[in-house]
Amino acid sequence: MKYKILIDDYLLRTNDLLEFDDVVSLTYCALELRRAIELIVWKQFIDAFRTELAKLGMCRFDYTHKLQSKSILIMYELLKKHIKEYADYGSRKVLITLKSGNTLDKKIGVCFIPSELPTSDHKYLSNLLHYEKEIVPKEYRPDKLKLREIYKRIEFVRDDYSGFLVLNKDVDNIKENLFNCFDLTEDSARTFK
Repeated sequence: MKYKILIDDYLLRTNDLLEFDDVVSLTYCALELRRAIELIVWKQFIDAFRTELAKLGMCRFDYTHKLQSKSILIMYELLKKHIKEYADYGSRKVLITLKSGNTLDKKIGVCFIPSELPTSDHKYLSNLLHYEKEIVPKEYRPDKLKLREIYKRIEFVRDDYSGFLVLNKDVDNIKENLFNCFDLTEDSARTFK
């Protein structure tokens, strides 16, 4: 439930900030959007790999701390590597519906992350917030229309992601891929929290 509250809060603040046209408000908007993207990637990564990570002794996670040292692109690449058609479905905003076994005709939506969010969108938002704007300030002025597009992609995931992901590709190599991508050993895996 904390995830839902955080995403709602990020999008609410973003929506409020998009009412303004000044650079300061739009820069704060970029910060809120970037945090939402990071949370979405982290959430889907944990949902997908929870069982595998638990087998490695990795049971507790602090996503804000880990994102300081672990790239969301690494997490996104692992999702693509181990879930069939993850990037393709995400890019096309395909919503997979599953019928719930207990309730008649109740559908559960499953969506993957649109590929722009952890790649070009995250880079764009990071550039707005970091040193690049000091070098060429005019090139890194926030674009309200682009921020709104990113908002819509995040809103799609917020509205349609159920938390249900199945690792169904290259499953024999999950442990090896996790260790390689995060430069882990058996001992360091247990402290990944």
